This record gives sequence, C-alpha cells and structure tokens, in this order.
Amino acid sequence: MGLVEDRDKWNTRYAEAATPPARPEPHPLAQRFERRLPAGRLLDAACGLGRGIACAGPRIETIYAVDLSDVAIATARRLWASDPRIRWIVADVAALRFPRAFLDMVCAFGFTNWALLKDLERIVAPGGFVLYEGFAERQREVNPRLDPAWTATPASLLRLFGHWEVLACAETESDGPPYRVHLAAVHPRQVKEA
Repeated sequence: MGLVEDRDKWNTRYAEAATPPARPEPHPLAQRFERRLPAGRLLDAACGLGRGIACAGPRIETIYAVDLSDVAIATARRLWASDPRIRWIVADVAALRFPRAFLDMVCAFGFTNWALLKDLERIVAPGGFVLYEGFAERQREVNPRLDPAWTATPASLLRLFGHWEVLACAETESDGPPYRVHLAAVHPRQVKEA
C-alpha cells in the first residue's frame, strides 16, 4: 500500500468513527516507568488521537505529534487544544529527518516502521526513552493479509535495541487478538559509533 492509499484508509477510519473521540489514556508502559521519563522533546509517531501525547509528563517541553492522516491530526488538535506544547505535523513520520540526538522521548503505539525504529539510535538523545507497541508477528495467524513488515517479535526488538537499557520487551499478555509486542528502552549514555 502506498502513502496516498494509507492516508486515505486512515482518514476514512477517523472520519467514520462510530463514537465521538475522547482523549486517550497514557499507555501502561508510560505509567509503569513514569518516574524515569525524561524532560525535553517528545515525538508521538503516527500519533492518531494522541496516546503518546497522553504519556508526556509535565517535564516535556515540546511535543511533535506526527500523523499521515490530516483527519486524525484535526481531531487530535481539538482534543488537545489546551496544550500549547504540541507542534502538529501532517506527514509520514518515517520520512522526517530529525537532527542527531534531538528527541528525548519517542512514543510509537500501533505503528511499526523498521526504518524509523532503526533511526532512533541516531535521533534519540543519550538517556532518552523509547516506548513502543505494535503488532506481534503471531497477529498474522489472525490476519494473514497483515504485512509482515508491520510486525515485530521480542527477539527482533532485542536485536535492534539490545545495547540500550531495555526495561521491558515482551509480547503483551492477552486472551486473544490483537496480539501485540511492546518495548520500553533507554538510549545508552555512551553513543555507539555507526
């Protein structure tokens, strides 16, 4: 699926939502590690209605809320209108080029893009945080049409983030689909040379 089709799919999904949207709650990973979350700049990647925004504690100074769907951004903008820290960006987050060590925290919930996940080594500051949740590989048992590139396993995440301080990395426990995998990790203080 190309970017235009992907944007159209998400625009339709947000436009046709059956219930009025509400502000999302913080992700359980953010609640679990709340005392360790950093100050500074946060990226909510593929923000949708703003679950990453909900994870931003009072020490976060600037929030970059990025989504391909202009309908999602318009809806989230209304939900979070009272928060002046947010910079709204309608774009493919994986195509953005943030400067080296620019972000202090990245939230990616319901979004797996391996190019972006690999780039976190460069764009997250030493000591910065990553909170991630996406489809587990076994979700393909339920939905065989799901692109394997949109899935992860704890092992694949550990291969990528193994030299970070990994606080949590597991398949999310559930009684049934959707099956998800999550990660909480802190960027190493000593940056590995690329």
